[in-house]
Parts: sequence; structure tokens; C-alpha cells
Amino acid sequence: MESPSLSPSLSPSRARDRISGLPDDVLGHILSFLPNDEAGRAAVLCRRWCDVFGHVHTISFEEREGERNDDWYTYYLEATERRSCSTAIDRISAALLCRRRCAGGHVPLRTFRFAFDKFMDGLDTIQVDQWLSYVLEYARQELNLDLRFVIEPICHHDRYSGAAVDDNAGSDSDDDETGLYRLPRRLFSCAALKTLCLSHCLLKLPEAIHLPCLETLRLTNIRHDSGRSVQRLVSSCPRLDDLTLEAFHHLRTLTVLHRRLCRFALRCCHSAKSIQIDASELRSIEFRGYLPRESLVTLHGLPASRGITSCTLALCTPVSKSPAKLKAFRRFLWSFAASKRLHLHHQRLHTKCLTADGLPLFFHMTHLVLQGRVHRREFIGAVRGMLEQTPNLEVLSLHMAEEKERLWERVESGCLGKAGDAAMVMVPDGWGFSKTPCLRLRVREINMEHYEGNETQRTLARLLFANAIVLERVRVVFAGKCFAVQARLEEEIESWAKDGSERIFM
Repeated sequence: MESPSLSPSLSPSRARDRISGLPDDVLGHILSFLPNDEAGRAAVLCRRWCDVFGHVHTISFEEREGERNDDWYTYYLEATERRSCSTAIDRISAALLCRRRCAGGHVPLRTFRFAFDKFMDGLDTIQVDQWLSYVLEYARQELNLDLRFVIEPICHHDRYSGAAVDDNAGSDSDDDETGLYRLPRRLFSCAALKTLCLSHCLLKLPEAIHLPCLETLRLTNIRHDSGRSVQRLVSSCPRLDDLTLEAFHHLRTLTVLHRRLCRFALRCCHSAKSIQIDASELRSIEFRGYLPRESLVTLHGLPASRGITSCTLALCTPVSKSPAKLKAFRRFLWSFAASKRLHLHHQRLHTKCLTADGLPLFFHMTHLVLQGRVHRREFIGAVRGMLEQTPNLEVLSLHMAEEKERLWERVESGCLGKAGDAAMVMVPDGWGFSKTPCLRLRVREINMEHYEGNETQRTLARLLFANAIVLERVRVVFAGKCFAVQARLEEEIESWAKDGSERIFM
């Protein structure tokens, strides 16, 4: 019996491996989007791929939080092979050596990123010095550096209880610089540097700074600096358009009037007194910290007819319902009344902060994000108050923080009735959602994340979905993995949402 002839689609010319025929730099660019461990495994595919890792332009490794808790004991008593305390250090060194060996030369890196659980002076210093010396020596067109020497929250305020600790407690004194990494001077004269992110290190600047291509700068917990070094660094970056300052415990003042930033973020710089920003081209601003004084952040050159496009606001300490606090918070919100998108963390806000009385009119706002726990019925009235002040709102997103005791755990233990019981959510619309103009005429998309289906969440969901007449898209992300409960919650939402709207459940 004659074997069938090969079809054109199975001919040798068409069956060849076209991907392996790509140049090494193209294959390296593709593998750069994978974690380095997975990109390194590509060498076992075939002989053609053995040296492709030498053209991967991204090196990125991150330790697990708490990974170095037993490092001293391990290194001094058990390390007979004299290996380093950290698996990340071994992997980064191996990756850099592998790139050089596979490529047969020095192929420039585009991105170099690492994060240590803890930085230990000595061995870590030697390794980081060697890495940065190599990366900076062969940097060419573009270089992005993200160097995190400690993994920890940027703010030490308790997220749930609202308790606070002294921001300077446990911090090193201004004269004690032991245990902190000192950045090499040549880092601040790298012409190819485009992104620089630094965390928990010393910012000792040389006399001459030359960073002509730096566009993004993020500084986190830089010790022993009152802002003078930051001021010098920012002034030496002519193309800077994205600036983020986090946990600067000694920062007092900062002036950025000769650089037209597009994005500015100030997080947990609790000692700051005065920040002056040229806002003529500012598109995004983020603030997290204490309820600021009126003069903390001054935006110069912001046109009255155009507000900042995107604003993210979060407070580290609670705002009570006292008249003074309410007045200060609402005055703070007035600074962003012309924004088109507002992301508000309401976890530490009293619900009276969001009632319609005293809130500014966000006439230009089209996208509102409210993030925090949704478990008290008073929050339903706060949502209605915000909707009344956003007449042109089109997208409403609720990022609900997860509860400690999940709904499905209570269902399984018999402490709660069925998730589909209508009696829990069939309440009259005494909240006035049916009279909210934007909900009935403008809102086309509603998103809910970490939806658990407690009584308050379900009541709010019913009121929103039932009164959103022109709703086109519904997206709900559930917080748990109990599919039986999720199925009943999906049926509820399906019955509330208007026919014809797109529904996405995750």
C-alpha cells in the first residue's frame, strides 16, 4: 500500500522551526518577558537555544519576606561550601556569568532588579558592588534599575486598628550609617539610566551629577537625608517626568518648579512641611499620609479649566466625625474637585466624611474608585452621597477589602442562611439611589472586587444594579473559592442587573 504523499502544509520547508530561525537578540527579547528561572530552562530545548540566555536583557530576582531570618546561623555554622546566605545572590551572580559565557561577550542589560529580605553589610556589599560595576560598565542605550535592599511595608501604621507608631522609632541616627548600602558614585553619571528605583540605602551624591535620560525616579526610605540630596538629584534630571517619594522620615521641604512632572506620588512622608510642584503638565498625583494641612502640597501653573486627570488619596490615620476633622478633609478634597478619575481609600474615613453635605461637586469626574471594607450599612449612604456629587460619572469601581471571617466559612458552619435568601436583600430603596441622576443616566460600567456577599455588600449591589438603567458592563471578582456560594451570588446579580449588559464573573 502506497503511503500518502505529504500535503503542502507538512512539507519540510513548512515544517521547519521558524522560531529557532530568529536572531539571538530577538529570541533574547522574547525570553526577557519570562522569569529568569524559566528563561534559563529554554537552554534545554535544543542546541540552537543553548546560548540564547546570553541575549536576555532583564535580570530580576526577589527574596521571600523572612527568608533571611536564620542567615547568620546558616552562614557561620553550616556553610561548609562557603556559599552565600541568599539564594537570590547566587542566582543573580549565576545569571550574569551565564549571559557573558553564552553570548561570548558583554551584551548590555536593559533592566536590572533585585529585592532583599534584609541587607547584610559585608558579603552583600561586595556582591552588589560587583553587579553594579558590571551593569554600569556595559550600559548602552537604555538602563532601568530597581534596587530594594529591604522588603518591608513603607508605613508602620497598623492597617486595621488605626494605631500608629513613631515614624522615627527604631531608625538609625543621623551619625550611624552602618548596615546601609552606599551607592557607587558612577551610578549618578550613567547617561543610559532611564529608570532609577532605590530603597533603604544611603544617598550620598557626588559633586557632579549627570543623568540626561532619567525619566522615572522612585526613592523609598532613604536614610539620613532631609531633602537636600533629593533636591539636588531632581534638579540634575532634565527629562524627569515621574517622581515618587516614599517613607522619607526626615524630608521637610521639596521644590520641583523647573521640571514639568507628569506624575507625582508622595507616600508616608509624615514630616513633610512644604512641597512645591510645577503642575502645568501634571496628569496623575497620589498622596498617602496624615490628613494634610492646606499648604502641604502646592501645585503651581495648574489651569483652572483643567484639573489633574487621575488622583489617588489614602490616609494613614483615622478621620473622625468631629466638625474640625470633617472640615479639614472636605477642604482637602476640594483641591481635586476638577479631576476626571478619583481613587479614594475610605478605610480610615468616617462615613460622614462622604455625605453630600460639604463635598465638592466633581463635575468632570467620569471614573470613581472606592477602596476599603464594606461591612457597615452607613457606607451605603456614603456611596449615594458620592454619586450625587458626580453627575457625569460613567465607571464606578468598588475594591472591597477582604473580611477576616469569610462568608462561605459562615455558610458552611451553619451560622448564616443560604446566600440566595431574598429576605436579606429585599429592602426598600430608602437610600435614594433611584433619584441619583448619574446612576440612571450616565453609569455604564460597575466593577466590584473581593465581593464576599455579606448583607451590606449585597444590599449595595442590588441598589446599584437595579437603578443603573444604561448599564453596559458588570464585572464582579469574588474573594473566595467556594463555588457553591459563588454560584448563588452570581444568580442574584444576574437577577438585579439590566438585560443586555455584559457580565463578567471571576
